[in-house]
Amino acid sequence: MNFRHGILLGILTITGLSLHAQVSTDYPITMSDRIILNATLVTPSTAPPQNGFPAVVFIHGLGGNKADLTLVSTLISGRGFACLLYDVRGQGTSGGLSTIMGERETQDLREILAFLQSVPGINPQLLGVAGGSQGGVHAWLAAMHHMAGVQTIATLVAPPSYSLDLFPAECIKQQLRFELSLSSVRYDPLRDRLRAFVIQEQYDSVRTFILSRDITPLVDSVRIPVIQSLGWGDVLFHANSALRAVQNLSARSVPVWSYFGTNGHGESIHVPEYLFVVETMLGWFDYWLQGVPLDNAQSLRIILADDRPSWPHTELTTWPPQDAGTVRLYFTGGSLQTSPPAAEAQYGFSIRYDSTYLPLYGWDQSYAGTAFRNAFQATPVRFVSPPLLDSMNVAGIPEARLFLRGNAARFQAHLRLFDVTDVDSGSTWSLVTRCTNGVRGVGAGTVVEKQIEGQAFAHHFPAGHRIGIEVSPLDMYDTNRAHIIPYFQSASAELLSSPLYPSCIDLPLIGAARFTAVATSPAESPTSFTLSQNYPNPFNPSTTLAFTLHQEQHITLQVYSITGQRIATLLDGVMPRGEHRVAFHARGLASGMYVARLTSGAMSRAVSMLLVR
Repeated sequence: MNFRHGILLGILTITGLSLHAQVSTDYPITMSDRIILNATLVTPSTAPPQNGFPAVVFIHGLGGNKADLTLVSTLISGRGFACLLYDVRGQGTSGGLSTIMGERETQDLREILAFLQSVPGINPQLLGVAGGSQGGVHAWLAAMHHMAGVQTIATLVAPPSYSLDLFPAECIKQQLRFELSLSSVRYDPLRDRLRAFVIQEQYDSVRTFILSRDITPLVDSVRIPVIQSLGWGDVLFHANSALRAVQNLSARSVPVWSYFGTNGHGESIHVPEYLFVVETMLGWFDYWLQGVPLDNAQSLRIILADDRPSWPHTELTTWPPQDAGTVRLYFTGGSLQTSPPAAEAQYGFSIRYDSTYLPLYGWDQSYAGTAFRNAFQATPVRFVSPPLLDSMNVAGIPEARLFLRGNAARFQAHLRLFDVTDVDSGSTWSLVTRCTNGVRGVGAGTVVEKQIEGQAFAHHFPAGHRIGIEVSPLDMYDTNRAHIIPYFQSASAELLSSPLYPSCIDLPLIGAARFTAVATSPAESPTSFTLSQNYPNPFNPSTTLAFTLHQEQHITLQVYSITGQRIATLLDGVMPRGEHRVAFHARGLASGMYVARLTSGAMSRAVSMLLVR
């Protein structure tokens, strides 16, 4: 998770941003477990103010080191700050082994901050924490754990759901393999156990590890100002939880500024957007740590950049936008329509797996290359809308409701959203975003309903273009490399479409839209309630389910086994608008995966819960 700070800082030098005189002092800092972390403190060359310099701890990405941040420390010190850089455990010249952002790295950050507070000439009560990727996660941890002296954070390409994003919807991203195989990281042996879990397809064990790193529930505890930056096309992390963090923080009057656009993991570098984010971040620290004026610093601000080549900005002060709506598209008649299906149809897709290609080969070959491609032959199914009469701006989180039936106990059914242009020679399908979806633990031939959430995005569909959806059992990052690690088995499945099984997808709109056969609806129409992930998860013996109703309505909240057997009915009746919490006690139940489903009328939402005895 290296944020490519070295590249960014080279760009800053080329663009001619002025550098400033500074003093650099190296410190070996001994942690409580006797491991030494090597740090460098960069301060302005001027005498410190009476109460000491405000200071920012800036942390590098996974596999990087503090040298990546040399220029950014110069920029920060040039604005009157001290800047502490350190090689994270198991990386650079520091000792120890990386536990991949576990509790030990969290404790290291506490001790690094305590050391910084003890340095003469540093104001111990005016500290900030910043970083990209791994460093951005550290920034979140500083705020979530109320680390002493920290007044604000800047977190770049690191949403609260960073761990969950690597294990989306019963699937594993290929990027998890990449993160566990960096030659510049010295890993704790737990890396090898996790590698074995992936190769042996022990998904519940992978999930347990991922959940042990989940920090999304801790957003509720953040009380200090936050500035964050996310890329829509990030191949590692989604912007989804960062959008939810905006709502969480602003609802509690915590100042939060956000940039959603480009320059995430795997995206091409867009220099103007990089410079915009860096300058905005520096202005943020100027205000919160030095009192330099900044317009609207204490209110919510979102810079929304859609994915056109120039990344045009839209500035928002609410999320979701006040004029937002949705468009619901049904998979009907072989196309995408706003009218629900009137007849029954099935749309097949399949994958053929060559069993001589073992899961170990996939890992060793990074799930890429000729042998990998030949081992998995997928046949997707595609749907396309009529042409748009007017342009349409889409921004936010897409949600789909799918009814699926397969011939195996597990299969993948990913949705990929495209911008389709028609030309004389045919149609060009350009990928916009994706919705990862895995189905596991169901009987062959069983109809399963899946509520899936796609990767948040912002896109401008010009008039005359079409919306395309591909349903595929294989999600490739490009023609050579997998985005999602496939299940190592052959499978055939069907997407069902009928009045009983109305498979559809909801796309979030910005502003009004007008085009052939597609009508808009109010934002709350397709989703009049939300169901949050249970907490704690994994749990033993009890956990809490939280949900929000946007209007008074009749709901049922039930718990099912992974095979579909109803275990308990927690609620069944009319509930008022607002937030609700319900406890689930797993007395007498065996360890394993369970599903909580919230239903109202034809709509439902579900979350998976892991009971560990």
